[in-house]
Amino acid sequence: MDEIQISVKRILRELLKDGEVQEDIKKIVKKDQEQEREFQRRIEALEKEKDLLYHQLEEAHLECERLHENYRTLEKEKAVLEKENAALEKENVVLEKEKREIQHSKEELYQQLQEQKKEFEPLEEISEIWQGISKLEKSQKSYLKNLCGSWDIKSFIALGKDKNGIKQLWNFIKDEIMNSDRKTENIRVLANFFDLCINVYNITNIRKERYEIIEVLIGNEFDSRQYIKTSESIVNGVVQEVLLNGYSIQDDVIKPIVIVR
Repeated sequence: MDEIQISVKRILRELLKDGEVQEDIKKIVKKDQEQEREFQRRIEALEKEKDLLYHQLEEAHLECERLHENYRTLEKEKAVLEKENAALEKENVVLEKEKREIQHSKEELYQQLQEQKKEFEPLEEISEIWQGISKLEKSQKSYLKNLCGSWDIKSFIALGKDKNGIKQLWNFIKDEIMNSDRKTENIRVLANFFDLCINVYNITNIRKERYEIIEVLIGNEFDSRQYIKTSESIVNGVVQEVLLNGYSIQDDVIKPIVIVR
């Protein structure tokens, strides 16, 4: 130890004996102790915070695992749903095809029904006319039976093939219309039967001759060159109603019978 160090130590010992220095040293020691305790508190607080963060970290880790497990479950469910959806899509394609086939069948059936309806409409008309003929007066039915040759639908329809038979029927109906005691319903039935015979002739005639209906304009002035008026009609007036249609075929004309008012 050199001279200087010995001198410094001597000086320090002398200083330590000084009350003021001792007091300063106590303050420094006390301050160091307080700082040490403060550091210790901080360390303890940090430890607690570390433990809390560690606990939270553990919980977060568990939550992550739970979420991951849920994710895997959802992925499996998604795969199942996608598979089911694919199956439903295939089923939907099949159903759409069946729907189109059903719609097509429905349209075909409707078309067939409409065609059958058209086929049966004449039969319904014939049935209605026949029922009306059956309710005619005895004398009227007797004449029609003699004209047609027999009292059955087939014979009545066959009258439409005979041009002369059609003219005789028209003359008979004209006479019935001119009768002042005529019944409106009976005239309507006879007029419908006459129209039916005309249609039968147009359909069955092998020479392709066709009766064309003569158009009657209701409200027009009566023209004796075109129409025949009923007995109760006035001399000059307008056509009010058609009781029996008229037809023309080549040079042969069957005039319509009308009421003039």
